[in-house]
Amino acid sequence: MARFDFPTLFQAIDNAYLYRMQSPFFLAIDERIVSDQWESRELHWHDHFEIEFILSGSGTHQYNGVNYPLSEGSAYLLTPMDIHALIPDPEAPLHLVHLHFDEKAITQEVRELLLQHKLAHSVHLDEDEFERLLIQLTELLHCFETDSPVQSLSVQLMLSYLCLHIVRKSRQVEQRFPSYNTTNPVVHQTLQYILYNFRKKISMQELGDRAHISPNHLALLFKQATGTTCIQLIADLRLQYALKLLENPNLNIETISEQAGFSATSYFISVFRKQYGITPKEYQNQVKKKRKTTRTHTEIAEEYEIGEKYGNLPLL
Repeated sequence: MARFDFPTLFQAIDNAYLYRMQSPFFLAIDERIVSDQWESRELHWHDHFEIEFILSGSGTHQYNGVNYPLSEGSAYLLTPMDIHALIPDPEAPLHLVHLHFDEKAITQEVRELLLQHKLAHSVHLDEDEFERLLIQLTELLHCFETDSPVQSLSVQLMLSYLCLHIVRKSRQVEQRFPSYNTTNPVVHQTLQYILYNFRKKISMQELGDRAHISPNHLALLFKQATGTTCIQLIADLRLQYALKLLENPNLNIETISEQAGFSATSYFISVFRKQYGITPKEYQNQVKKKRKTTRTHTEIAEEYEIGEKYGNLPLL
């Protein structure tokens, strides 16, 4: 694969090695070397979207509990629903370009596509594809130099294009959720808000205020369209997210409870036990003992006879 002189590109644009846009949306772009000592070896998560292009090196991408190989030409896209870690090979550090951005940095259509579908863990780009995307990234970087009324729109459209290219290349585009009837714009907007913010504190009053209708009326419309309630969907998403966090043996239950959006650890433990029949700590210990590199948390759940309940959750 042809080498792309990304450091020279950064120097040529004369903006050090970091690009950051705070308004009208957040976007940051940087180049980094992920070595054997890098903190990304630990499973972690983000409140934003993330794209990474592997310029050189090799390693493993631990994505939602499963290990996959990474090499030069790999690219992947992460949403706030995903948990991952980068594990570089000791003698081949990962040299990558990293972009992270909030939901406003891409078009509404692309944002909804990413939140409602589960993509492949990564895609591998051939030389021509890789060069085209990096050229597009070059154009995106040059937009940071331009202070004009079209700057933010140009950045948003080019970033959306990068996302769509990875989606098109992905061979595993699966629906994360049942096919909800969301033709009602109020329900549609509420659903999108929940998908992006389920780990935050959300009340029916807040959702009603955002939709400009009463909480009771919203609850009725949402139930009719989706077959579930806003509160139940939020709880399901939090439990599902907690299952992924429990893949990390170094995270304590209090941290997992907080990061998944539960108001109290005791409540999290109670809800988890009610749903799966075991406590979060018991589940984490079982994962630690039984986990194999190619097994998912779903497979482990099935082994411990909680798969039937787990299967009722919308798949992330």
